[in-house]
Amino acid sequence: MYFFKKIKKIVLTAFIIHLALCCPVFSNSQKTNELDILRTELSLIKDKNSTQYSKTKQKLDKYIKQNKIDYSQFTRLNDVQRLITQQKFNCAVWELNSLIEEGYELSICYELLGDIAKKSMQPSKKIAYYYKLSLENNPDNQSALFKLAKLYLKENKNILGIEYLKDLAQKTNDSNILNTIENIVQNNITPKSKYEANNLYEILGIIYLKTGKTQDSIVAYNKAIILNPNDIFLKYQLGSLYYNLNCPDDAINVYNSILKENSTDSQIRLTKAELLSDKGNLLGASKEYISVLEDYPNSLEAKYGIYKIYKNKISPDKIVTKINSIENKNYVLINNDIIAFAEFLEKMNDLEGAKTFRNYVSEIEKEKLLAQQKKEPKTKPTIIAQNKYEQKQNEIVSKNQQQELKKQQELKKQQELKKQQELKKQQEAKRQQELKKQQELKKQQEAKQKEYEQRAIASERKKAIEKDAKKYQEYKKIIDKYMAQNPKNSAIYCAIANTYRQMGEPTSAIKYYKEALKKDATNSDIYYNLGLVYLELNSLETAKANLIKSINLNKENTKAVTLLSFVNQKIITKILNNAYSKYETKKYLEALNILDNGIKYYPKNAQIYYYRALVYDAMDRNAASIIDLQKAIDIDPSYYMAYYQLGKEYEKIGDERSALVAWERFLSIEPDEKELIQEIQKKVISLGEKYY
Repeated sequence: MYFFKKIKKIVLTAFIIHLALCCPVFSNSQKTNELDILRTELSLIKDKNSTQYSKTKQKLDKYIKQNKIDYSQFTRLNDVQRLITQQKFNCAVWELNSLIEEGYELSICYELLGDIAKKSMQPSKKIAYYYKLSLENNPDNQSALFKLAKLYLKENKNILGIEYLKDLAQKTNDSNILNTIENIVQNNITPKSKYEANNLYEILGIIYLKTGKTQDSIVAYNKAIILNPNDIFLKYQLGSLYYNLNCPDDAINVYNSILKENSTDSQIRLTKAELLSDKGNLLGASKEYISVLEDYPNSLEAKYGIYKIYKNKISPDKIVTKINSIENKNYVLINNDIIAFAEFLEKMNDLEGAKTFRNYVSEIEKEKLLAQQKKEPKTKPTIIAQNKYEQKQNEIVSKNQQQELKKQQELKKQQELKKQQELKKQQEAKRQQELKKQQELKKQQEAKQKEYEQRAIASERKKAIEKDAKKYQEYKKIIDKYMAQNPKNSAIYCAIANTYRQMGEPTSAIKYYKEALKKDATNSDIYYNLGLVYLELNSLETAKANLIKSINLNKENTKAVTLLSFVNQKIITKILNNAYSKYETKKYLEALNILDNGIKYYPKNAQIYYYRALVYDAMDRNAASIIDLQKAIDIDPSYYMAYYQLGKEYEKIGDERSALVAWERFLSIEPDEKELIQEIQKKVISLGEKYY
């Protein structure tokens, strides 16, 4: 607490000095007072469309211009600090809302609104609302995180307060902030349940790890896991900690406990296999890699792991056979598979291994050629024997040859200078070659795209003709008429595209809509039609991009606005389906990644927060689940399943009173699910007798 007070004092002092030196408006108290009066008047006029507001705003603008006042966004935001200090809250709120409308430093503006709400003794719910908005605009705003955590702790909402403290501990690397959090955790919070104690130990584990107290961190994490053995996320952290500290046995024990709950976690198996291999337990490592390939046949890490175990121990053909026979028990090796594996090793940056595999195939081909030439039924020399023979031949070097070698080395040194001079020329030539390659690649991609379009058009045309050949010919005649017109303008190209779309040839339609755009690049309707066609092809992201362009060109294009809303919902449904499939197979981290990415693009969608809450629940992250459910409810107050799940979360952590409130709200919305209603009615009656 002392640290934050000290920082606040330093910042305030610097701020005052800055105002005095850089902002002439604030050096004159008369000007400042007049400016404050005008802004306060504006803050008291509720209707911004009224004549009174308009006149006062004009008066403010005129005053600023006449007095040459620095009224930049930066200066105005700094001035808000002075207004808050002088308790001119109405004036400060008006200025902050103006800056928010302009989109300037939203996170800071909302945080300051929260500070004002706090200083003016407004309800804690409203204060929290502003701090949450601040974090929505910048999740890394550590100041807002800390304020929100303190607010919840002061309100005795320990679960939420602890969760935000944990978030702050994870995001900051400032030792002073970490020490402040540690002091709060150890001295200012009394855990009311095992759940809260578990989270407090986790926070200490994070802090100790960041401040270099690794052994203390391990102790804290272990205590947290004892209190909540089902916390998979915590086990991930502890396992990673043991791994980084080079404690393989401890890490393996933690990974084994995770795999008991989630046997298909490929990343854990791969890490465990790596540790077993380092310990010399090659058989155990091989089993883990094989297990991964059985679940995920295309896992590059698992294939490469098996290769590393057996390279230099068995021949390349046996390595390839061992890997490929995992998926196909009847696998039969061919030389091309060895070459394919060499290419795989090149992708993995193992050029030496790739060379070995290619040489192996070359030696096999040489042996075959020699056998054909001799046409003798003699036993073929083994590749190993042939390699040894060549090695011995290379080792036989005469003294004269050694002297010659020295001369050549001397000559090399002399030539090195010339090479360095030529290096620049070579690099430039290489750059030019790379440029040509890129151009060629672009041509190839364009050719592939053209080929794809031709195939798509042919396929679409065939289906359209099969569906109604007579009608297709009628449309074709219409297109021929349009094609005959020269020169063609945007409207003609659109007419051709519209006809192709009616014919059932969306790819051709796209082609001519794009031609139309070349003639009229600012036509909102063309982008709308493109969005519509891409939607029909289920290319949702491309449809979305075109619809956004359409709306940017014409805000009044209601068709595009409506269709964009529909496309966004389809994308969200796709996100939810992908996340849920991971959730069902207990791949919780993968599900979280999908949902986190979804929230970046759709921060106001209640469904995504609800599904992420379900994932957190499965990981025993109840506080995080509660936060997401509350966000879902804030976005959509009628989302009754969010209230239902919120009650469940509170029930799990022993907060029956909050569970009762959530379930009462659930019943008040009158959901359709009869079974859920009956379940919750019983719980509400039981808890109601206890608390009312």
